[in-house]
Amino acid sequence: MATPKSYEKVKLKNIASIRMGYPFRSKIERNPKGTVGVIQMKDIDDYNRLDLSDVYKVKVDDLYEKHLLKQDDILFCPRGVSNKMALVTKEVDNCVAASPLLVIQVKSQKVNPAYLVWSFQQNNIKKQINRLAKGTSQLMVSKLALETLVIDIPPLEKQKLIAEIAALSQREQQIMEKLAQKRKTYIDAVLMPKTVNNVSSG
Repeated sequence: MATPKSYEKVKLKNIASIRMGYPFRSKIERNPKGTVGVIQMKDIDDYNRLDLSDVYKVKVDDLYEKHLLKQDDILFCPRGVSNKMALVTKEVDNCVAASPLLVIQVKSQKVNPAYLVWSFQQNNIKKQINRLAKGTSQLMVSKLALETLVIDIPPLEKQKLIAEIAALSQREQQIMEKLAQKRKTYIDAVLMPKTVNNVSSG
C-alpha cells in the first residue's frame, strides 16, 4: 500500500537517539540494600508493556544521570525474533535498562513516542528489522543497523490518534484473553468433579 502524501519518510537516527543499556559485568541479582531498579527483558510483557511489579533492586557505584530512564523512553530488545519493546509511560524513580536492551529517546517534536512503538509492530518495519538482523545461533540487530530504519511519520495529530486506537485495541485483547481464561477456569471447575466421580465409581 502506498504511503500517503502527508507522511514523511525519515531514518530513525534523524528523529531519535539510541544508546545501549547499562553494561552489568556480572549476573543481576537482588540486593536488599539496593537503590537502583534494573529493568530487564523479563520486565516487558507479551503486550509490549513495561511491567514494574518485579523489578530487581541493586547497588551501582558508577551510575550517572545519563544512565537513568525517563518518561517516554522506549526500550527495545535487539535479540531474537520477537524484538519486544515497551514505552516508559510515566516517571520511574532511579531505574536503568540492562544491556542488551537498547534505549530509544525521541528527539523530534514531530514524533509521538507511543506512535513510534506502534510503528515498530507494523510489517514494513518488521521486514526491515529482519533484513538487518545478524547471527547464527541467535539473531541480533545492532544499534548502528537500527539507526537506519526508515519510519513513516504522519502529522502529529494522526500519530496521537493511531497511538490511542492501538492502546484501546491492546486493552480489548487483554480483556478478551482474561475472559477466555476465566471461562476455561469455570468450565474446568464444573467438569472436574464429574470426571473425578466417574473415575471413582468406575
